Amino acid sequence: MAIARSRRAGLPRAANARDRLEYRLLVALSFVLCLGVAAVRRLLSGGRAAEGSGRQSVIAEARSAAHAAVGYAFIA
Repeated sequence: MAIARSRRAGLPRAANARDRLEYRLLVALSFVLCLGVAAVRRLLSGGRAAEGSGRQSVIAEARSAAHAAVGYAFIA
């Protein structure tokens, strides 16, 4: 039976903490950009939510887009 570990093998805790900080900073930057895009898109569409997004708020839509975009940055 394998035990999942929270740290990546061979990386010290400081490097893991830097990765978390870097991720949070990228999410924050992406959130600001996505919030602007989502707000403009909502204004141009007459207040309707984006197609397929359900009934999310502008903030929830921007947060979701930011997390999706930053996830791709850590794949590479």
